[in-house]
Amino acid sequence: MTLLKNSDIVKEFQEYQIRSIIYPSYPPYRSYVNADYIPLDLNINEKLSAPQKKLAEDFLYTQAFMVSTVVALWFMPESISKWDKNALEEKSLSDRWKEHVKVGPVWDKDEFFINYVGHPVSGAWYYMAARDCGISSQGSFFYSVFLSSFVWEYGYEAFAEVPSWQDLFSTPIVGSFMGEGFYYLEKKIDKNRGKVFGSKMIGDVSYFLLNPIGNISNGLSDFFDIHATFRLQAYQPYKPIFQNMDHLLENRPIVASGLGYGFVLEIQY
Repeated sequence: MTLLKNSDIVKEFQEYQIRSIIYPSYPPYRSYVNADYIPLDLNINEKLSAPQKKLAEDFLYTQAFMVSTVVALWFMPESISKWDKNALEEKSLSDRWKEHVKVGPVWDKDEFFINYVGHPVSGAWYYMAARDCGISSQGSFFYSVFLSSFVWEYGYEAFAEVPSWQDLFSTPIVGSFMGEGFYYLEKKIDKNRGKVFGSKMIGDVSYFLLNPIGNISNGLSDFFDIHATFRLQAYQPYKPIFQNMDHLLENRPIVASGLGYGFVLEIQY
């Protein structure tokens, strides 16, 4: 497998487009190339169920929620965020992330309320975002694990601090139990025609508080009407293609020397 540098990706795909024209035009090329190297264009969306596709699109909007959280933490007092801003400015983002990931996870010194109330509530919201898309309780748990552990703890937050054992445990695990409770309460409100204590307004506020990420994602989706398509492409790198042009024209076997892979995200709005 050929590993591509970031600077080569655009060039590789440009040459892939050229190859896509050559490929159907020359039967010898199609006949001699090894089957393992036939370009693959897999539309991942077509392999997803309706709930999974909805969740995949909502995931993009969830990033806006997470980035907003990072910005809010940056402007909070260090006594709350526990981020040493002076130390953070001494190294580049990539160096800080590598150092923090290498050191962690560790037992952090955050307040009890943040570790065992704030983080579980965040995990419950991640869980609810998936549950309300029609994902099963088990699938929603793994989605909460993915968002809290990989996207947040070892993603955004790892640029600012070392990953925490408490957060890795309390956010997805305790949070998922809380999330299922939130889901139960949401269904109770549904049965009561969206009212709480006889009030539609309190019901709407309750809906939002039980699943703010899902509601924000739905609002952004309705406003921007953005649709995402995920595609996996495999293609032979451009150098072997042009090296093999003489072979192709002379009707000689083509020797494939590598394969490139690309993950394509198409945004339509």
